[in-house]
Amino acid sequence: MTPGRGLLPLLGLLAILLATPARAEKKPLGPGERVDLNSATTAELMRLPGVGKKKAEAIVASRDKRPFRKADEVTRVKGLSPAWFGRVKGMLTVGDAPAAQRTPEPARAARGG
Repeated sequence: MTPGRGLLPLLGLLAILLATPARAEKKPLGPGERVDLNSATTAELMRLPGVGKKKAEAIVASRDKRPFRKADEVTRVKGLSPAWFGRVKGMLTVGDAPAAQRTPEPARAARGG
């Protein structure tokens, strides 16, 4: 057995690991962990199955225009289908939109006595 024989498979494995750094960094959600569509960062949204950087950025852009009221509204984002939503709905939540994104409520009239 030559000493270089064991090195070739090791180099192949190293090449595969270095070629896929984005997948290595993507940490899956833990049991019971949820992502808030109205407050999650792009990196947090990328933890969802099937969501890469472009889709995460599209979710953020969509909520900046109009915050999500219900989780299923995320399907208005191009590339996020109802079938995808069916697979991830247990991982999603919709909290209040950040104050800067909220639609102002109409001024309430003062009650007379």
